[in-house]
Amino acid sequence: MDEKPILSIVVPVYNEEENVRLLFEKIQAVCETIGETYEVLFVDDGSHDATFAVLSELSEQRSELKVIRFEKNAGQTAAMAAGFEFAQGQRIISMDGDLQNDPADIPKLLEKLDEGYDLVCGWRKERQDKFLTRRVPSIVANWIIGKVTRVPIHDNGCSLKAYRASVIKQVPLYGEMHRFIPAMSTVVGARIAEIVVTHHPRRFGKSKYGLGRVWRVMLDIIAFKFIISVFAQRSKPQKPSMRQRLSNVLFKPKQRVFRVAAFLSLPFFVLGRVLFGNANVAALSCFGLAIALLTLGWITENTIQHAKKESSTFGTLARFFIIRCKRRPIRCFGPAGAALFILGGILSIVPFNTLLLKIFNIGSSNPSAIFVTSGILVFCSGLFGELITYANAKRVKDYTIGGRI
Repeated sequence: MDEKPILSIVVPVYNEEENVRLLFEKIQAVCETIGETYEVLFVDDGSHDATFAVLSELSEQRSELKVIRFEKNAGQTAAMAAGFEFAQGQRIISMDGDLQNDPADIPKLLEKLDEGYDLVCGWRKERQDKFLTRRVPSIVANWIIGKVTRVPIHDNGCSLKAYRASVIKQVPLYGEMHRFIPAMSTVVGARIAEIVVTHHPRRFGKSKYGLGRVWRVMLDIIAFKFIISVFAQRSKPQKPSMRQRLSNVLFKPKQRVFRVAAFLSLPFFVLGRVLFGNANVAALSCFGLAIALLTLGWITENTIQHAKKESSTFGTLARFFIIRCKRRPIRCFGPAGAALFILGGILSIVPFNTLLLKIFNIGSSNPSAIFVTSGILVFCSGLFGELITYANAKRVKDYTIGGRI
């Protein structure tokens, strides 16, 4: 097509050879009735079946169909990010490639978008999935996400959404954060609405999700709450942002840093005194924890500032969190920190201390306090890593494009 499309349909697919042809025909039929120039952008997320072959054949027949192929599987968030990046339309629709979303709902989403919203989310009110393994975890997760992010969406996991391109292209997407698109959009000031959409049972292929992702979703919720508490403040100029408050603490004389560190260590000192009874160990470890958290905050602040600059290079810390941790620091540090914290709690109530002191020859130190403090520090490192990753998300791609048609 020579004319730039007004509407773009983005469809991430992975091993959906039986679905893509029928889905494209349905999308095409609906888009023809809308009367706008359009493109359908399929993003093949490294499929191992004949998905790409089927899409390639279709693209030769229809100029509206465009295909992006990843060299290897990168996940749904990466596929959606690639689709948004290459979409040319002023309005964008995203949907799953398994025929469970109904293209017939596209006009309703666009009508709602035209009422002045920037993002319209689909709500699978009558969801056609397994009750215990899909629907129940989704209900619980959506309730928690709504409470944490204060964005009251019933169905964050529904891929059928409509966006203004000017808004969604500003939203950083990385590492399975597509379920937080509504909340992440609030960071750029998006106006959000939700409508009920049709949901069909899967006819062909296998679902890519199960109960195994529940613990990852919980870690993501914690991380995203931390992210949005920092970045969402930028849209409220009447109050100093978290970044500004952090700068006020960190870029004043060193004496103030130590005073704040001492203040932050006080509750940890009291907790250590109550739980462990060894004031010296508790005070020393918790004061060190406060200093470490402030240091991480300072490093994070510098990294966020650096991310604003158009630069092709990364600092050492950013490179570590983004590349070494596969861009999901909370997934790396979170479980380790939680395990250390739980272990410290167990040791505080189980009579293992004396035996451990003898085995590890750690003198009069309290292993419970050490494990608890280390767990907190490790977990917080994951959270600060998420800030760094979010700040650099637009400058890093989770995927490698193997071909475009």
